[in-house]
Amino acid sequence: MKSSPIYNFVHVPDRATNKDFGAGNQGFTQTVRVGTSSRNSHTFANISVTRELFEDGRVQFKLFIDGELIKRGILDGCEFGLAKI
Repeated sequence: MKSSPIYNFVHVPDRATNKDFGAGNQGFTQTVRVGTSSRNSHTFANISVTRELFEDGRVQFKLFIDGELIKRGILDGCEFGLAKI
């Protein structure tokens, strides 16, 4: 499997298999829709994850829901820590 800086694992209990995928350097945006079918569905939330490289080698990841920053993490070498918002 190709190495990606952001990795997504989607668990859906109603399905026989789970889905996973990697995202590139720019991160990803996912739109969650709800309703009765694909034709009758409405946007419930927009989820995005971004990645930012710092000059000192650290990497910052940010999680947004509907444009609001929810969580921020810093990867420093092999150490990962969540930062307070």
